[in-house]
Amino acid sequence: MKKIKHSKFKNTGVLFELLIRQITLEVLNGDKNEKAKGILSEHFNQNTEIGKELRLYQLLSQEKYKAENRAEKFIDTILEARKRIDVKKLTKEKYNLIKKIQESFDINQFLSSPITNYKVMASIYKIFESQNQENYDIKEVFNCKYTIVENLIGKDVKNKAKIVEAKALAEFKKQSKEDRFLTYGVLLETFNKKHTKLNESQKSLLREYINNVSNTSKFKEYYTQQLKEVITNLVSAHKTIKDKVTKIKLKETINVLKKAKIGRVVSDNQVTAMMIAYELIQEIKNVKES
Repeated sequence: MKKIKHSKFKNTGVLFELLIRQITLEVLNGDKNEKAKGILSEHFNQNTEIGKELRLYQLLSQEKYKAENRAEKFIDTILEARKRIDVKKLTKEKYNLIKKIQESFDINQFLSSPITNYKVMASIYKIFESQNQENYDIKEVFNCKYTIVENLIGKDVKNKAKIVEAKALAEFKKQSKEDRFLTYGVLLETFNKKHTKLNESQKSLLREYINNVSNTSKFKEYYTQQLKEVITNLVSAHKTIKDKVTKIKLKETINVLKKAKIGRVVSDNQVTAMMIAYELIQEIKNVKES
């Protein structure tokens, strides 16, 4: 029996997430060409087979059920829907999509971005591919289905810690609808309700947060270093600034940052606090220059 080899380049869900990550970086870098956004708009829509398959990926990776038997029936329903997709047309669309990505980006860098739910996405890919093969490894496909079931019911008997992390990361990408881009994610959307143009320090922080969304230790190391520098800058500014309102802002921000206890994962609130601190530093800089 032949094992089904997973391919990032043929996985519709993975390609979509990588393009979303690229869109975010384009926005943060001020790239007006918006290549990733253009590619996503052209290839991922309700009129393409890729768009239809993406919807199935999203349902299997995001829906939740309390009962295991309901989750299993849901998977069967999705597999029936997958059979209605024109595989020949889908293959051609994927070929054109991959070609466009290769022409537009450094492919090694593009593929290097971490995928938060890689195991689930790979499992979905394999059960879809099994529909196109006669002599596949039954045990492998069964294990893939079980992985998807565990994700649907929010239970992983092998590693509960990974599920907790996956849920936290899922909150970051919660706005994933077929006709809407996750350009900034929940954190950036929340921040932009109160704040306008991002400065370079804020952009750098968000780049690290986005690029290391599944590498929590690396981002934690980066955040800890930035936190020390920011507190030092704010304390120094507090000693010299004369404006009373600004001094109050400084004192409150310093207290919040000093009291912040960084756990295994840097929280959204901590990132937001750092964003505000960067804005305050920029505000002080502007006052001094005026």
